[in-house]
Amino acid sequence: MRHRLLTLLVAGVVALFAPTAAAQSSNIETIEGSNPGEEMTLTITPHVLNDDVSARAVGIDSPGGTRWALTLIGIRRADSVGLSLGDETLPIEDISRPGEDEVGPTRVYLSQKTFLTAAEQDGVHLHVGDATLSLPASMRTDMQRIFDAVL
Repeated sequence: MRHRLLTLLVAGVVALFAPTAAAQSSNIETIEGSNPGEEMTLTITPHVLNDDVSARAVGIDSPGGTRWALTLIGIRRADSVGLSLGDETLPIEDISRPGEDEVGPTRVYLSQKTFLTAAEQDGVHLHVGDATLSLPASMRTDMQRIFDAVL
């Protein structure tokens, strides 16, 4: 009888938490990249950082290596972009912006260490122009899941 009750209790706990786990991971998807053999793991729905700016986290796995990025939506081509943790400036490897006559997001490429720091530390700030933006906890969680999925 005890064994049967324990089994039912465990099954109930698993059923209770299964929808939560599925809902939390539903914002991550892996798709084919633009280059042969490339896969991109990214957030499906962008995270809102303020009234103007949204962001997606991206992990890109290709035969040539792995790249990490934040895709920024709603910033102007002329906006400066930076990352910081407290008083420390975090390195950015590259920034890819749309052409002058093009519309599209800006992609900010980060090292693996910087991507993971941004995922794990709630004190990381994104600086866009004059605005200082915090990465929401849900975005940082998605970044950790992307990191785990890619590596």
